[in-house]
Amino acid sequence: MAGMVCFRPGDRSRLIYSFRVHRGRKGEPKGFTWQDYRDLIVRAQNQLKGHIV
Repeated sequence: MAGMVCFRPGDRSRLIYSFRVHRGRKGEPKGFTWQDYRDLIVRAQNQLKGHIV
């Protein structure tokens, strides 16, 4: 599971998260790749309609 808590002055806080299920299958990734983290940040930017610092 990977997540981030986002705060914006004057607005409520938000928890944006993503998780990966590992079932032990051959060739299945066990953890997050850099693309998964990138997608999480892009999703947060889209939901907040602004830049992330």
